[in-house]
Amino acid sequence: MNIVQRSLNLLFPPLKEITLPSNSENILDHIRDRVVTRVLRLCVLLGFGAVLVGSVAAWEQQDWHTLILGNLAYLVVLFITINQRLPHKARSVALIVVAFLFLFGQMFNQLTEFTLVTLFAFVVMTTLLLGPRGGQLAFVLSLATMLLMNWRFSTGQAQFSISMAPFNEPLPTILVLYTDWAFFVGLFLFSIWLYFDGFMIAWSREKKATALLAEERDRLAMAFAREQALLEQLTQAHQREIELSRMKSQIITTVSHEFRTPLTVVNNSVELLTNYGDRFDEAKRQEIQQRINESVYFLTELLEDASLVNKAHVQGFVAEMALLPLNGLARRLKKELLQETNDPPNVVFVYDREDETAVCLDYDLLCRATFNLLHNALKYSPPEAKITVEITRTDALRVSVTDAGIGIDPNDAQHIWELFYRGRNTLEKRGMGLGLYLVKQLIQAMDGTVTAVSPGLNQGSTFTIQIPPKPC
Repeated sequence: MNIVQRSLNLLFPPLKEITLPSNSENILDHIRDRVVTRVLRLCVLLGFGAVLVGSVAAWEQQDWHTLILGNLAYLVVLFITINQRLPHKARSVALIVVAFLFLFGQMFNQLTEFTLVTLFAFVVMTTLLLGPRGGQLAFVLSLATMLLMNWRFSTGQAQFSISMAPFNEPLPTILVLYTDWAFFVGLFLFSIWLYFDGFMIAWSREKKATALLAEERDRLAMAFAREQALLEQLTQAHQREIELSRMKSQIITTVSHEFRTPLTVVNNSVELLTNYGDRFDEAKRQEIQQRINESVYFLTELLEDASLVNKAHVQGFVAEMALLPLNGLARRLKKELLQETNDPPNVVFVYDREDETAVCLDYDLLCRATFNLLHNALKYSPPEAKITVEITRTDALRVSVTDAGIGIDPNDAQHIWELFYRGRNTLEKRGMGLGLYLVKQLIQAMDGTVTAVSPGLNQGSTFTIQIPPKPC
């Protein structure tokens, strides 16, 4: 069994697997290598029976020329089949040369009805193994061979004989035609089959390569999209840095300008108290102390607002939402806001003292925003004018501050929420245009909104904060 297996492995070693070509290799060379290897094996297999039958028939007919030529051709093909180290082109050329010499040697002295079939098979096999140029050369050789045979037949140097023997002839003589037919036709059919098989392998590789290219294209497209997104983020970050730098510069300029007046007031007031305090009565001293307190309060608020604006630009406000009962929220707001504004008598808080419905919000953000609105209402309203802070809840929590002050100029309505913007009718009062900007940023941190409504100049205004309901 081992001897048989070794013999088979020697004659028919396993074919190399076709892989994707690299460098200068061509997938067609892989296909032709497989085709010529299998054609040689088919020649050995099919040719063994044809040579055996033909040799017996030639022996009986004492046709030593055919006997020697057939066996010699078979041995050459066997040698080419075993020696796989030869390149496929060299093996193809050797097989074609051996086939042509064998056919030419057979047809030189004797023509049969099978002659043209073998020449046709020779042309087709040469084309399959050596390509179009090899096929053209084989066509010219076959045509020249036909002309030569025709000339020899015309001059009587070659005879035409019938290759199909009657059934009363010896069996080897009868089988010669059939074995030759099986050899040539089988070789032709199997070669076509192998080519189609090779092309299917090439097509499969092509589809895989196309799929890999498509994946690579998609990957590159995604990478490009990520790069574009990163570039957009960097551009936005750069723009934010430019805006932040501009804002900081403007804050420094504005704050330094706004600091001058209150610091001058403080400096002058302290100087008056120091140098002439003993000459002033108590009412005068209280008046000077009040100016100092107001200036210090203004500076404190100014610094706090500037700090909050910087925080809004650099990192934004982060809401820490928590549940509070509506009436508890209102009482707490009333207490802290009145305390922060020195308990003005004209401020009225309106809310339902029995409503304990829980609302979700960040109290510190809401308190700061409401304080800014109430502070503006007090600042831009007559001292005796009523200011109403109403806290209600329908679908959303609503906190509105209504005053009877200077109102909002219609031309300023779209700009009052912008940083450093001040309405035309507010310039007589000190300020930097930070309050309403901060209100909007604080409320947006809770996904809320703030709106302003005014009938017109000197007709008051209403600022309304709305915070939508959400789970905490």
